[in-house]
Amino acid sequence: MKKSIRFFLLVPVVALLTFAACYAGFKAIERSFIEDNEALVHSVAQNILPALLAGDAQQVDRVLKTLASNPGIQTAELVSSAGVPLASYVRDAEALDPLQAQFALASAEESLGTHGLHVMAPLTFDTQILANLHIAVNLWPAYLRLIQWIGALLILLSVFYVVVKRVHLKIRFEKISNNAGSDADGPFNIDHALDDALVESDISIEYQPINRMSDKGMFGAEVVVCWKHPSGQTLHISPADFIALAEKCGLFLPFGNWVLETACKQFAVWQRLHGPLILSINIAPSQLKDIDFLQKVLDVSAASQYPHQLIEFEINESDLLRLPTALADVQAFVQQGMSLTLDGFGMSPRSAELVASFPLHKIKFAGQLIKNVTNDAQMLSHVETLANSALAQGMQIMANGLHDQAQTEVMQQLGCVFGQGPFMGQALSVKQFEALLVQQMNGSFGLSHGSKISLSSPALQ
Repeated sequence: MKKSIRFFLLVPVVALLTFAACYAGFKAIERSFIEDNEALVHSVAQNILPALLAGDAQQVDRVLKTLASNPGIQTAELVSSAGVPLASYVRDAEALDPLQAQFALASAEESLGTHGLHVMAPLTFDTQILANLHIAVNLWPAYLRLIQWIGALLILLSVFYVVVKRVHLKIRFEKISNNAGSDADGPFNIDHALDDALVESDISIEYQPINRMSDKGMFGAEVVVCWKHPSGQTLHISPADFIALAEKCGLFLPFGNWVLETACKQFAVWQRLHGPLILSINIAPSQLKDIDFLQKVLDVSAASQYPHQLIEFEINESDLLRLPTALADVQAFVQQGMSLTLDGFGMSPRSAELVASFPLHKIKFAGQLIKNVTNDAQMLSHVETLANSALAQGMQIMANGLHDQAQTEVMQQLGCVFGQGPFMGQALSVKQFEALLVQQMNGSFGLSHGSKISLSSPALQ
């Protein structure tokens, strides 16, 4: 009688424990599914980030369409940090799983139900959120795949058991532990985290040499953003163009701060090793108008120990002409002690007006003009007129897009002091540029051994 009572009491306890174990196992599996989908969403977000930075809407759409390979993904939407929809993906209704589990993106107050999951992954760059990727996931396809795998595993185990029993094998399982310790993760470092993000996104900084026209000696370098586009091409884009692309998308992108900090740190190292070099950085109109920009530059210069007087900022002529308060903005910028170069000069009918009325330190002729100065008399006359106007205002002249010696000689005769382009040198990585500096210090390009690189920056005059 007592045994019957104990058995009667034991049955519900065992059943309860079994149910609890099954429920815990199910929840663990569900959590694994959720984590896998969250990892997928974050991976997709990282793939979208480079295209988003470049404003490549087609590439963003192509990345979202790859979600079709995951049967659980139902809808996806890319929303800017300001709440503006940028791109979306919706699975074809006929492609849903057999249970016909349909749901749209859930808001913060709505739930997708026990079989659904809403994942949000922020797209961050330079510690700022550019956009958010929302993806609605139906977990039923994952559950069905799990059931199929469990069924297949049970069949394999059954076959294995039968084989072992028939051949009377004795199998001993040993647990092999690896006690080889690894270094503990160090404290979180925002600079290292940013570097990792940039490596994953294939975004880096390169430097294009700026040389003196007289002896081809090194004057400085211009910062160029290098991005390995998903199409396989390597794109070289100015920082200002990157920022402009983000502004067109309605995104806040503090990309200029990262460029300034990275370049100043690198040039501070080169200055200690090879002498002072001028650092040229393109800026966007928004940075020109930013009243806090000067303080940012001073803070970065102090932190990197690279003099802000050696930084020359460039703004494109077309961007300057679009600014309604361009003259006031340039005057305020220059009055703060900043050096401003007009890039892409000579492409507008108002080019002569700009050099006559704006307090610029330097003009850089557009490569499109330099291309034809040796074979087009009218173009040569146009460039000569603009060059004389700039020289009359006490501005320095620079030629961009030099491809050969003939162009270099013509522009030097017109008063150009500095040159840039394929003839002077392509954009180089840090290691390549450093090797070039070592060559120049060892006497290449007309410099004597041990000589320092001389400067002629308006900011130092």
